[in-house]
Amino acid sequence: MDAFRRCEKRKSKTKLQLKIFLEFLNNSVSECYNLSIWKKEVATIKESIGLLPHGQAIHYFIARLPKTHDQREYLENQLHRKTAGERGEKKMRKKFQEFHLDENFAALWDIGLIDGGWKTQFDGLVITEKCIIILDSKNVSEDLHFDEKTGEFIRMDSKGQRLILDNPVFQLNKNIQFLKRWLGKRKIDVRVKGLIVYTANQCLFHSKPSGAPICKTYQMNDYLYNILRPLPPDPAPLKINKIKRLIEANHSPYVRRPLCETYKIAYGDLQKGVYCADCKGYQMARVKRNWVCSGCGAKNSAAHHFALQEYFSFVDDSLSNKEFREFCLLGSADVAKRILSQYDFKVFGDTKSRRYRIKE
Repeated sequence: MDAFRRCEKRKSKTKLQLKIFLEFLNNSVSECYNLSIWKKEVATIKESIGLLPHGQAIHYFIARLPKTHDQREYLENQLHRKTAGERGEKKMRKKFQEFHLDENFAALWDIGLIDGGWKTQFDGLVITEKCIIILDSKNVSEDLHFDEKTGEFIRMDSKGQRLILDNPVFQLNKNIQFLKRWLGKRKIDVRVKGLIVYTANQCLFHSKPSGAPICKTYQMNDYLYNILRPLPPDPAPLKINKIKRLIEANHSPYVRRPLCETYKIAYGDLQKGVYCADCKGYQMARVKRNWVCSGCGAKNSAAHHFALQEYFSFVDDSLSNKEFREFCLLGSADVAKRILSQYDFKVFGDTKSRRYRIKE
């Protein structure tokens, strides 16, 4: 009897072990299946890509040109202006973080709107219950003079050279009229004001044009309060969120042209190759799913990403497998195809004429 009980006990234990094993096996198969599905899903996720920031694009565009290129000095001047302008807009936004109202308000930055064939870009829009204020950023340094008699706005540099500038008040007034008209077509009657903000540190006003408030960055918030303070409360305050959503929904981003087109520079003038961030050269070669610099030995498995950003910023808004290989000095069409297939491009054309474009 004891032997029988021991036998039954062993059988029961064996059954329990078998049950546990089968459950483990079932869970393992299920996990493997789920892992397989997960891997497939991950494999289908494609990498997004965009243009280089404008100032950065000009910097690396210049780097690919010969030192003796006849446009180099002009481009360096453009780079200085662009980067200074970008810094100025950042300063303006940073200063605006200190702006406060007891009532509700909202701010939008770098907004583009279209009315028929008329497109206008706004550096900033401050939407309050009383009005909308357009912020127009200007990055102009040195001594600034305005002649009321002639209407000329003049910049005098440290060498005594005069440069006649556009009167910023005219541009601001045009933007005000545009926004009033644009909102009016959407049955929104609103007061629109404007403020011109000079963001350069080395900017000295000897006189200012009349017709619009003009200030420096550090004065901006006080000027905004001064614009709003005398305005009577509106019996029907502006629906700020509604206006904000309407403008955002109709925002038309600035469309950048490739720099070769903008500055009339031949594609053949650009040095080809993949950029090495370590030695600043263009000697990277594809070696077993990696990019290796023959100049300094640095490795970067994703160096093609920057090269693609350069191509779309410099050359064209689309590229083929062949053009990608020519720009990167890459020999294999299959390798190029594998790289391009990693990205979430808009693809068009048949196999032989297939082209890749950045999605909007």
